[in-house]
Amino acid sequence: MPPDTAVKKEIFMKIILLKVDDLVDFSEHPFKVTEDEEMNELVESILERGVLEPVIVRPFNGKYEIIAGHRRKTACKIAGLNEIPAIISELNDNDAAVMVVDSNLHREHLLPSEKAHAFKLKYEALKQQGKRNDLTSGTECRKLEKSERQIRYYIRLTNLVFGLLDKVDAGSISIKAGAELSYLDVSSQVLVNEFIDSELCTISEKQAKEIRTNYERGSLSYEALKGILCDETENEKFFLETKRLRSYFPKSYSLKECKEAVWRILENWFKRKKGDIDGNN
Repeated sequence: MPPDTAVKKEIFMKIILLKVDDLVDFSEHPFKVTEDEEMNELVESILERGVLEPVIVRPFNGKYEIIAGHRRKTACKIAGLNEIPAIISELNDNDAAVMVVDSNLHREHLLPSEKAHAFKLKYEALKQQGKRNDLTSGTECRKLEKSERQIRYYIRLTNLVFGLLDKVDAGSISIKAGAELSYLDVSSQVLVNEFIDSELCTISEKQAKEIRTNYERGSLSYEALKGILCDETENEKFFLETKRLRSYFPKSYSLKECKEAVWRILENWFKRKKGDIDGNN
């Protein structure tokens, strides 16, 4: 290795302080950064002990693109810090994409949509690198603790319109059912999503397969959906979309706290209604 290259590599591995405002998010970052309970805990930790793990960045148009540490950057901004410890690394687009995914997949409570876009990002990056072992190989599957089929299901979800993908995140549509619906074109997916919203129903994997079959036959319509989803054995499960549920509560509330509050509201409403009925008897 030439002397100048060795020096350059040494410089790029040092931890230095960068201005928080000089950091920009990775352009294809597949993970959501939300100001939730976990973020509040991270902010408190940073205020108490500082940033324990430096972010990893690469030079980008006079600034620095974050490869690992998007949540730490946000937490520093909330905490009012102007600088953050960082390691500057020279990575090409594919290597950067792989590191972005690998540095976040260990997190708990990742949404199916986040995993879906992350798996697709890494799949495409490994493919571009010409790696013999792509994301669905045995080696990568073991790393991700997923089977090849599961990874392919997740990647299919990236073809869903936002409304249906939100329902997968909320749990009203399973990952397998979502993968089946992903084969529909955009207008057909919009029709299915609007039908679900109007009829307040859910879709099982079996029903999703029926919908896909109707679509491939060219016979998917509102009436066809009614026959598949609104038969005598109506769905007994009822789900609230996470995004819509959270909109009624402060940002500081965790999803668990939101759900518990909803149950308390319903229980109080039921007690009042029961009291009104008993009082009229």
